[in-house]
Amino acid sequence: MYREFFRLDDYPFRLTADARYFYMGKGHMQAKAYLKYILHIRDGVAVITGDPGVGKTVLLEDVLAYLEDDIVVAHIKQTQLTTTEFLLAVCLQFGLVPEKINKTTLLNEIQRFCLRQHFKMKTVLLIVDEAHNLRVDTLEELRMLANLEKFGRKLLQVVLVGQPGLNHLLSSHRKDALSQMVRFSCHIEPLNIKEVGEYIDHRLAVASNGRYSLSFPRDSLPAIMCYTGGVPRLVNILCDTMLIGACLQGLPYIDASCFHGAIKKLGWPVYLKRASDMPKPIATDNFVQQRPVPILVVRQSGEIVGEYLLNRERMFIGRKEDQDITLNDRKVSRKHAQIVNIDGRYFLQDLNSTNGIYARSEPVKWHALTNNDRIKIGDCIIEYQESMSKDDAEQPHESQKKLQNSSIA
Repeated sequence: MYREFFRLDDYPFRLTADARYFYMGKGHMQAKAYLKYILHIRDGVAVITGDPGVGKTVLLEDVLAYLEDDIVVAHIKQTQLTTTEFLLAVCLQFGLVPEKINKTTLLNEIQRFCLRQHFKMKTVLLIVDEAHNLRVDTLEELRMLANLEKFGRKLLQVVLVGQPGLNHLLSSHRKDALSQMVRFSCHIEPLNIKEVGEYIDHRLAVASNGRYSLSFPRDSLPAIMCYTGGVPRLVNILCDTMLIGACLQGLPYIDASCFHGAIKKLGWPVYLKRASDMPKPIATDNFVQQRPVPILVVRQSGEIVGEYLLNRERMFIGRKEDQDITLNDRKVSRKHAQIVNIDGRYFLQDLNSTNGIYARSEPVKWHALTNNDRIKIGDCIIEYQESMSKDDAEQPHESQKKLQNSSIA
């Protein structure tokens, strides 16, 4: 539809796992390094988790594309199976045709296959995608397979990939045998605001064969982050809808109207509201209840332009994209302030900024944050919330009033 209009060779924001478009953020690079290391040492079980849409599958495809010839791979993608069906799927992936379809026969077939590959000096790798859907009895069979060894070497290397619910199945609190075999566990975080900009640029460059005939303005990134949370799949959907809107309006560029039209068309709430509505995994043990993670709500001209979880011990606020919290305001210094967590309490500190920080209309250098505190930095109002309020969660979704044009155009 818009490919010809923008003179692109391809649609840049397809949802398919095309290796040409793969962009590795910090979390992807870390997970890839873990996978390479565990294949090198051949010991224990590796676990990789991430929210839906962060790029777990495309990361796996990228790793599998560059494996050495001495690695034999079975990649299971359907996990809502009985134990027997799962073991049969593993056999078929390895090219085995068992005489009987029962658990004992299937386990013996897999064990003999792994032993044959061992004497050929080959590594057998079993990757289980969507592993959070595995049944408990299937996990037990996986433990037995992962425990196979000969002459001090593991016969089968297991990598489990899934959504965060997988961590509940393998939590160290449960103290089961499979949990104790987990050698490495890595969680892929969504992209940060700088990575989102690079991600969009990368996909546009591939789709235009490096001609850069189209770009998304950097001022649009805070708003894109606000509604996608840096999840690549959501970034694709939003950017694709923005391009459709620009094409329909006959605009050769992306502006504020494209963003607001896309959000209205999609009917999206802000990402934190979407994330809070996601079903939570059911814990099988009694864990210690943790305090809710506070939220910073950033407003310009009364409209929400960003929401941030205070999920680290220290977070920096500034105008540049490499800051944890980016404020698109010329009155904000490049590194304006920081928020630190001290024994569960959050404090805001001015970092010798040009225009300072104001709390209750008074300039402050060091300020202890309390619920519903409003801080003024430049022309931005930052509200500290110990949890998301109903009004803030619903306001963008219901009204869809325009964000300040300077923050998008």
